[in-house]
Amino acid sequence: MTNTTTITAEQDPALMNKLAQKAMSEQEATVAAVKPEIKLPPSPEVALPGGLYDPFSGLISTAEVRELTGADEEAVAKVGNIGKALLTILDRATVKIGDEPATKDLLDALYAGDREMILLAIRKITFGSEVQVGPAACGSCGLEQVFDIDLDKDVKVKALEGDRQFTVKCNIGEVSVVLPTGTTQKEMINSTDKTSAELDTILLKNCVKSINGVEVIDPAVVRNLGLKDRRALLSEITSRNPGPQLGDIKKECQSCGTEVPLPLTLAGLF
Repeated sequence: MTNTTTITAEQDPALMNKLAQKAMSEQEATVAAVKPEIKLPPSPEVALPGGLYDPFSGLISTAEVRELTGADEEAVAKVGNIGKALLTILDRATVKIGDEPATKDLLDALYAGDREMILLAIRKITFGSEVQVGPAACGSCGLEQVFDIDLDKDVKVKALEGDRQFTVKCNIGEVSVVLPTGTTQKEMINSTDKTSAELDTILLKNCVKSINGVEVIDPAVVRNLGLKDRRALLSEITSRNPGPQLGDIKKECQSCGTEVPLPLTLAGLF
């Protein structure tokens, strides 16, 4: 048999006050533990990892986007392929570049990586930042599972590093290069009948500015570069491109903790 002693506030007011404070603290901790996380709606403003340099106003480093509508969906449905669909989304749902209305000329002048950043922002403001991928199998334990990806937290963004025009040392000598812009991207998307090697030539034609100080004008110059030089240039361009690193996403396996690669594409997000 258990003896129970009742203590009143009059008998030990200090103890009763201590017990009351403890009970209130435990209640507050319980409420805090079950309080749902409140996520703010995605911002329409986008930070551009490369930015557009204007000789008069300096670096333009932001853009503004809006949510896609049914009218946009109808326009996208009419285009021929996924590349052109993404161009249509970009053209229709980008509101501003810096403080200026987003014209086609401004969009074409942006780095390809900045355009990808804008498309990612359009996706988030339209559908949210949560994405489910899978079922995908862990390469270590084989468990198939669905992964939850937060585009805000899990996608790393590479900022522009170094000069906007840079030099690559090749067998042929010093090659001066710039990064691809929207103009280059559109030309490649519209070249649906080209092979991957021909697309590489289009990219290099737009990005290679000079070789050993001599301006490159004829596309035949980059076509006739040695294969090792072409690959070195393409590798350097790829490594320097700013923008969201959608191909580098990894999540831990729910069973063994091994990192599982979960590369995303902009096409897949829409």
